[in-house]
Amino acid sequence: MDPDLLLTTVRPRAAALGLLGFVYTRLILTLTLPTLGLAVGTAVGLRSPTVALTIIIAISSMAALAVALGMTGRLAARLVALRLVRARFYRDLLIVFGWIPLVLGAMVLQEVSISVAPLIAVFGALPLAWFVDLALIGGGDVAYGSIRHAVGALGILVPVLPLLVAGATILACRVWESEPVSSSRTHGSHSLVNEGWMERLLGDHLSKPVLTVARERWLMERRVLRGLLMTGYVLVFFGVVGFPLLLFGGPNGFLLAIAISLGMAAGIAFASDPVGTEYRTFPMLLTTVSGRNFVAGLFLSAILGGAPLVVLVTAPIGLVSVVGTVQTILITVVGVVSCACTTSVALVIGLGVQRSDLVSTPFFFTDVPIYAEYGRNGFLRIGVIFLIVLLPITPAFLGNSPFVYEPIATLGVPPLIVQISSLLLTLLLAAAVTKVVFQIAVKRFDGYQLR
Repeated sequence: MDPDLLLTTVRPRAAALGLLGFVYTRLILTLTLPTLGLAVGTAVGLRSPTVALTIIIAISSMAALAVALGMTGRLAARLVALRLVRARFYRDLLIVFGWIPLVLGAMVLQEVSISVAPLIAVFGALPLAWFVDLALIGGGDVAYGSIRHAVGALGILVPVLPLLVAGATILACRVWESEPVSSSRTHGSHSLVNEGWMERLLGDHLSKPVLTVARERWLMERRVLRGLLMTGYVLVFFGVVGFPLLLFGGPNGFLLAIAISLGMAAGIAFASDPVGTEYRTFPMLLTTVSGRNFVAGLFLSAILGGAPLVVLVTAPIGLVSVVGTVQTILITVVGVVSCACTTSVALVIGLGVQRSDLVSTPFFFTDVPIYAEYGRNGFLRIGVIFLIVLLPITPAFLGNSPFVYEPIATLGVPPLIVQISSLLLTLLLAAAVTKVVFQIAVKRFDGYQLR
């Protein structure tokens, strides 16, 4: 798709046809062995050598159609992306979050017991299925394949394939010759040290470096939604792995899971990968701000982003449910504290990453590459964050589960006392973990060395 130097030696039309030939040849080489195995095996099984020939013809035809159709579609998408600035954004949005409506649709279909047989029948009637008849028609028996469908497959292929090749060639010439090389717009920049609403609100209580680091993190997140996508791990964790906890915890446990997941999501979003997120500016930060200012700045960005979210979502749900007012207030506070705890833990773990271990890698929603670790280390760090944060939160889940407070009630201890005590214990443990880990994160930043 980026021929560059090639276009200085051959005409674009020749380059486009050469690209089609290259892709087709590579695909055929990949399919050669399985195709021969399938053809020979079927011929032996059906005792008809001609079926081997029809299978080879069918697979070769389908490969040609797939290459022409795929390349035409790819070039058309590339042309749209160059014409429309937001096209790539919506494409990435579909890739990242497109699975959600699919899962919801599958769940709805399962609940309403709607049969998908008619939909499958539609696929079977498509002309693409006729290539199966073309492959098996050599078996010599009408039961193996329809002659009408086999002839129809070839009838479709003969006019469609040249049209697709011509379309791909025209699109390639258009993309390579006439369009700009990028759809990215130039964005203006502004100083991070200008005073804003945070200075007016918190300027008397927090230092300017802390506010500047927080504003810088928000600005980076607004331009590259890296932290927002990281929250997907939290949703997956609580949506899949933690689902049994919801059944175990009852209404209180459900509300607690919502509050904690929102708090953890905010902490993960703003603090889970500080070295990679600040990769380009990290040397400057090491020489201009102290560890306390850096950690406090990211801590502030997470709290100001996560606390309102926890309150606005958790409190209304709790107040209109059977959870109770006091429990709702405490659960909401637990959600906010879990945000603080997650932020501190994520920072101390993230500051253990060496900057030299990070590599440039493409990312969604932007042409600018991000810096991250290859392999599973990044996923393991997220898992460690979850485990550490869940330790102080576990008493709240246990104390608000009917499987725990109901047996204790038979001993004369009211359930309300058990629920409130467990929430208060969680708040105490989470605050202690946050304070200790915060200090460790400060020391890690102050002692960080570039290698």
